Amino acid sequence: MIQKFLALAERGESVFISDVFQAFANEKARICCELEFGNGEKKSWEIRVPETSDPDELAFVQEYFYANVYNIVSTFGGKGMTLYVRPGDVFSETLCGTLNETFQLETAKNARTGYGKCLNVTDRINAALGAKPFSFRIVRSDWPAAATRPQQKTDAVSSFLSAVKKARGAALCGIDIGGTDIKVVGIRDGRIVAVKEYDWNPAAMTHVDQIIGPVLLMARIMRAALSLPQTPEAERLKTEMLQKGASDEAMQSAVNTVAAAYGDPVLLDGIGVCFPDVVIDDMIVGGETYKTRGIREHSPDYDKEFPKLAELKNLLMKQCREGGVVHLSNDGSLAAYTAAVELAHSGRADSVKDGVFAHTLGTELGTGWIDETGTIPQIPLEVYNCVIDLGNRPARAYDVLDVRSVNNFNSGLPGTLQKYCSQSGAYRLAMRIFETEAPQLYDSLFEKGFLEQKDGGVYVALDPADMRKPLLEYLMKLAADGEPAAEKIFREIGEYLAVTFLESERMLSPKTRSRVLFGRFVKRKRCFELMQEGALRRTAVQFTAGDGNLAFTPLMRDLNADPAHTVAQFGQAVGAAYFAASVL
Repeated sequence: MIQKFLALAERGESVFISDVFQAFANEKARICCELEFGNGEKKSWEIRVPETSDPDELAFVQEYFYANVYNIVSTFGGKGMTLYVRPGDVFSETLCGTLNETFQLETAKNARTGYGKCLNVTDRINAALGAKPFSFRIVRSDWPAAATRPQQKTDAVSSFLSAVKKARGAALCGIDIGGTDIKVVGIRDGRIVAVKEYDWNPAAMTHVDQIIGPVLLMARIMRAALSLPQTPEAERLKTEMLQKGASDEAMQSAVNTVAAAYGDPVLLDGIGVCFPDVVIDDMIVGGETYKTRGIREHSPDYDKEFPKLAELKNLLMKQCREGGVVHLSNDGSLAAYTAAVELAHSGRADSVKDGVFAHTLGTELGTGWIDETGTIPQIPLEVYNCVIDLGNRPARAYDVLDVRSVNNFNSGLPGTLQKYCSQSGAYRLAMRIFETEAPQLYDSLFEKGFLEQKDGGVYVALDPADMRKPLLEYLMKLAADGEPAAEKIFREIGEYLAVTFLESERMLSPKTRSRVLFGRFVKRKRCFELMQEGALRRTAVQFTAGDGNLAFTPLMRDLNADPAHTVAQFGQAVGAAYFAASVL
């Protein structure tokens, strides 16, 4: 059985972790992994593995075991993990005994690689909560009694209805921060008054201030736009500020002109921020995403530099009135929140009682979960970091930034969702599929300037123009126009999403079995349909598109009626505004 998996991997085919889990389901070597959370609650999972002494097979079994532990910690964090092995099970105990070294518990954060990277986030969360660094403990014992989670009764639908009511008379700003752009909406008196898209590349930045600056500028622009009267001159200034591609200097100049001509701009009631990192209780505590890669690489002391992001909330509060609010959450969590609010106002409001599970597909894969109580679980939920593929060995040889690589940008680990359900996954599949099935299209990737060959690798062109978004748009248009090779890209991404579904079911056990998809990948209906087709090949999971069909609240209907901006693109910014209103 293991030899079959190894053969597939060497041929460059995927070996999905969910398939290995099923194949190992009846093995005798069993390990119970019990994770303790910061609040003292515990949750456990069983991992079964076959005993083997063959070096190649043992390496595969180890990788499978480490991937399971890594996925659990990346998703939940926690204070520590206790591993229970049956007395006399030497193979399992020896395997567990390698975890401290493999996860680099005694290594400094800035020196950790691979599996150890997930502990950087967990340790930052623990430090913020006043807990000790993460640890492993091995116990020779039968399994512990299963922990029971107390039932919480919360009227989730009512809380979402309340957020929309509070937004009706408020001055709000919703900010959706992504890896290639920031999307912003300004809201006043229950209407969307301003919409702004700001292109950037945070992964190339070397200081936290370079991330904070544009976000603060977006808030100032929304304040100015909400303050303008309806006159030709005011409309000209508003257009100048909101124009896509306007320089920071031009936007700041327009903001200054508004203040000089019309007085200090209105202070906001609330700002909601959708931030692409781990956010616990409004604190940005992750620091291991691709977006902060440049800062990690250039900062002499990253653990002193990164915490400066915690100042973002306080700095944004200066844009709000006394008693105003700034409310932050992870981008995936706000995708789920956005979907929950809209569904609560639809004919399917009853579906919200089981919670909402959502993904954002863009630069990376975001994941969000609103549970059946209507709350966002305060866990890292870094599902984009989870390993789903133990195969495709040839693609592991490439540099992490090479389009053909399956290696994670941050950890270097192969087979994580970051390189599968994302624009990187689309690029890699295009290279592989076009080369064999559509050579002319393969050549076009280079001829059109999307990709470039340099230093022995293949990379997305970033200079003189950033071609990441244009390349994805090109692939999506080809698929939407019926090009078979391009259609295959999105079907395969759908299959990856199905594997993601199976892993999230196994780890999280959410009551809801549907998934809402947001982001650029669902802008075109055909691409969404192809992903659904691909997913159904593997398992019965139902997707809902976070597009105009998920527009039921006044603000989202307002956005849906905008001829220039779509729900798929700006829906999360609206959701962020509702998120802020929920705590007014």
